[in-house]
Amino acid sequence: MKPKLLLTMLSLFFATAFAENPSDTANFNVLHGVAYYNATRTPGEAPSVYRNLYTPYLMYGSNFVALGPSYSYGIASYSSDAHTSFLAFLNGTAMFGVATKSLGFSIAFDIDERLNFLKEKDAYHKEETTEIVGAGNTITLRLAIPMQSIDFLATAGYSQSSDSLAMSEYADNDGKVKKDFHRFGQHFSGSATFTNKPSAKDFSWSTGASASRYIRMVDSTLKSTIDSDDDYDRTSQGNLNYLYANLFYNFGYIVLRSENARVHVGNNASVYTYLYDRLQDKDNLRKDFYLQGNISLTPHIFAEYALNENWMIWGGSYYNWSSAAYREEYTELYKTEDETKNYLTRFSTKTGTVYVSTGALFRYKNLSLEASIQSGLYNNPFRGFSGSAMLYDFSGIVTF
Repeated sequence: MKPKLLLTMLSLFFATAFAENPSDTANFNVLHGVAYYNATRTPGEAPSVYRNLYTPYLMYGSNFVALGPSYSYGIASYSSDAHTSFLAFLNGTAMFGVATKSLGFSIAFDIDERLNFLKEKDAYHKEETTEIVGAGNTITLRLAIPMQSIDFLATAGYSQSSDSLAMSEYADNDGKVKKDFHRFGQHFSGSATFTNKPSAKDFSWSTGASASRYIRMVDSTLKSTIDSDDDYDRTSQGNLNYLYANLFYNFGYIVLRSENARVHVGNNASVYTYLYDRLQDKDNLRKDFYLQGNISLTPHIFAEYALNENWMIWGGSYYNWSSAAYREEYTELYKTEDETKNYLTRFSTKTGTVYVSTGALFRYKNLSLEASIQSGLYNNPFRGFSGSAMLYDFSGIVTF
């Protein structure tokens, strides 16, 4: 780098970072990158590209390009007449959405599908196989509506895992054999959230519920004109099919405030349960029932300080505590009079990792650059440092 250019950049840095007169009216509602979104747990956080994407109507009126190499995302938003369109690539997922002043909608998808054709033929037989393999298809719909003093957000999602459909047909001089095999894992989810973010001053909250259903099944059939004794039609289920339900309430409160700084404290609480499908083995000798309930608390602290019109620094910490109750019931030989019933109940409490993040945002005209660092410092507050890896992030936003 040429010395003159280097001196110019250093002069700009020191002039903006150490200005003598900080802003008397600090504007905390500046647009941040994903690192800020991941660091804060309070519902009263400043705008960020992810929060706006996940509440689509907040994209209305936005004209910007955001790039984040660390989290592998790229976002473009542009306004036209009475609506705003936006396109985003989020670590392998594509998203497209439209926002107006009174409504926001988006669709995100990730397609991973493979189609195979196999044909084998000679003078004595012929065999054809068609196979469709879905390694991980996902689709998520989001709808956000402002309702005066509160916001409403609804999401619906569907995903596949290890989905496979195979159809084969074998033929020779003795007859035909047709075989179908279908294995699928499907996950359906939905949620509804309300928040007072539009009208919040010092106290902010968000509350709602979510539910999901996971199903894993295997269906296989065989029909033969060569030997009908080979025919079968089988259906089996996975041992982890479940129904999930969750209620949550998050809040944050600005306990300290000055012209250029503010400090949030709060807690995110959720109560959720997994209800697993009852299992029955093929010999009807055992059936199982599983139920797991959890209570999770995440207290958090977050602080922001505006050095001047160009520089803002922030830092936060949050900690997770969870308590779980597990219930298992199973009956052996339940088709006979000598059945045995077994019950297992387990309670557990677990303290998680303390996460600490800090970052800095630099703004100059239409350009914003943000860098951050995050570390999980403790596995348990009574055991000391764990030596967890550090996580770094850098991103940039250009507004128009």
